[in-house]
Amino acid sequence: MSLKRAVPLLRALRLTANSANRSIENVKYFSNVCPVRLASTASPTNIQEVQNAKSELPPTEILLKVDWLLQNLTPLVLKSNVRNFIDICHDDVVFEDRIFKYNLTGRQALMSHIAKIRLYYRYLSPFNKTEWIGSCVYENEDAVVVLWRLSTLDSNFLAYFPSFITKREQKIITKEGALDVHVDKEGRVRRIVNRMITASDREGAKSLAKLKAEQEEARIKAEEKEMRREFDRQYHS
Repeated sequence: MSLKRAVPLLRALRLTANSANRSIENVKYFSNVCPVRLASTASPTNIQEVQNAKSELPPTEILLKVDWLLQNLTPLVLKSNVRNFIDICHDDVVFEDRIFKYNLTGRQALMSHIAKIRLYYRYLSPFNKTEWIGSCVYENEDAVVVLWRLSTLDSNFLAYFPSFITKREQKIITKEGALDVHVDKEGRVRRIVNRMITASDREGAKSLAKLKAEQEEARIKAEEKEMRREFDRQYHS
């Protein structure tokens, strides 16, 4: 998938009035905005092939639901249950790590890999934190791109003692990357690629974050309007 050349799909999303818990089940979408890709992958000689390929792509609604799930689960990778994500993976899901040079196949192998990562970082450092720093969805693609950050306290004997005792400034080591989470049209994860972040990833994440903020503001205004209407109905009717 040519993510570097893709333009983020900025499809507007709208939260329902009852979505205060931010559940992905309460998210509604509409598609009145659809930017054109910078470069089309179609050619006049294979239009039918392109149309067939598009028919196998997951709906935007599915991609954004996966996006919401990953946004909530990314901070929990090193400390809590991520079963909700494992449950939507294919049994033969493929994981390709281009940063740490590790590949595996299968849901059980992925679960074991996550457990090993937790164990490794638990003994590597007294402080580890994973963060979701953004995401983007691309037009005519099957992937959600999740931008992540891993912060680790520099591991040494003195790191386990407060700085006022050691008189040394604690050093935080930070790594960032992007996960391409490929899903089928039913929303099941079939392939995951861990790679370095590109400039287009950051721009796409900024655009989607702005759109989410706008839709959240619209949701709040709609809720306030509905509350005022209900108040007037009860006390002024």
